Amino acid sequence: MNQQLDVGLGGPADVVVLAPHPDDEVFGVAALMCGLVSAGHRVRLVAVSDGEACFGELSTQATTDLIAQRVDERHAALQHLGIVDDIELIRLGLPDGHVAEHQVELTARVVALAATVIVSTWRHDGHPDHEAVGEAAAAAAEISGARLLEYPIWAAQRGRLDSHQLATMSVVPMTPAMRAAKITAARLFRSQLDPSPDGTPVVPAALVDRLAEGDEVVFG
Repeated sequence: MNQQLDVGLGGPADVVVLAPHPDDEVFGVAALMCGLVSAGHRVRLVAVSDGEACFGELSTQATTDLIAQRVDERHAALQHLGIVDDIELIRLGLPDGHVAEHQVELTARVVALAATVIVSTWRHDGHPDHEAVGEAAAAAAEISGARLLEYPIWAAQRGRLDSHQLATMSVVPMTPAMRAAKITAARLFRSQLDPSPDGTPVVPAALVDRLAEGDEVVFG
């Protein structure tokens, strides 16, 4: 049986949550962030990229408009969760789809934040940006001595977690009210859920449906 993660973390903590793209933090650790805020921890959300490449190559104006939309969607989602005023947002603006090329820089920037807990996408999540952010977070944690928590998104949705991995994860339980709030917040990312220019959504409906099926999970 998986152990339950204590959001109290044994005392006051300075937590940095890394999100490769706008929406990753809500799909992955919305309940965890809410719990950390409620427990009185300092929480900073590092927006690694603005998610500007989700539709492929666009005109300069279309890219600017998409970034603005995704920033607004994140704000609305965090506002719905009731934590938008409790979390410090740090936008790095690294290039969407090319985070691995800036992994050393990202590691240094995370180390400089001097967090005691780093929350990041899992190093084996199956998305290059998610994995690059996870590797940078792991390197930063090793350098700084911070505790590392990793959250899967695509790996969990695609059933890529084996029985051993599932057994080593910690659970962040969600009340029915928290689960409902998370699902509603996730559905605010219309740029990802509505049909894209090629006719298919960036994020499949199955990913949102999965949010209703269980609690959040993290490694670490």
